[in-house]
Amino acid sequence: MKFKKPCRVAAISAGMGLMMLALSSSASADFSATATVVSDYDYRGYSQTAGDWALQGSVAYEHESSFYASVWGSSLDWGSNSDADIEMNYVAGFTQDFGDSGVAWDLGLLYYNYPGATSADFLEIYGGLSWSYFRIKLSYSDDFAGLGASAWYVDGGASHDWENGFGVFAYAGYSFGNAFERGEGLPFGAPDYYNYGLGVAYSIGDHVSLEARAVGTNQDGVYKTESGVFENDFRGLVGITVAFP
Repeated sequence: MKFKKPCRVAAISAGMGLMMLALSSSASADFSATATVVSDYDYRGYSQTAGDWALQGSVAYEHESSFYASVWGSSLDWGSNSDADIEMNYVAGFTQDFGDSGVAWDLGLLYYNYPGATSADFLEIYGGLSWSYFRIKLSYSDDFAGLGASAWYVDGGASHDWENGFGVFAYAGYSFGNAFERGEGLPFGAPDYYNYGLGVAYSIGDHVSLEARAVGTNQDGVYKTESGVFENDFRGLVGITVAFP
């Protein structure tokens, strides 16, 4: 928590290592990995690190059959009342083009795991479409954040990269469902809400990319958090990612 750590790094690395070991027997596979430092881990408009820095990493696997899988990890800060300081995401899915139309579909499962606070673990199913610069996706969980209540998230966006290494992107999402009704106990507020983001990126060669973005939500009144744990006000963040190989 969707954004996208000495003992924290070890836990993230262990999860990635397990996936690589399980899949390494396939000769027709393609592996990649990333390491990221970001000034704030933003998940659907809410800070997961109390507006502070996060260390993140991933290992991804793609097969020529259109199957893919990945492990992603990030540091967390949910406040002094929570024992969660790591998030692990485990993803598996399929993606393929619709013939020569230029439109691609994507279906998969995403499991959110929070060592130290496993009661918040949950599974999400998603499906999406992409074409040219544009994408749209719908996600659903029947036990969002371990609350026993369902939640939907629909999001879409557009991006464009130039040959000089610069790129721009923008996106927006809408969270809704039973988990966002009053009385369901979400720690970061209700009711249904929108989130958004827009930014610029710059690639240095094939392995390093820089990013700056502005993010926020439409939450106001008692549901608006201007700083600290689960901050959801308009704010900026920056990050650097190194990709391997």
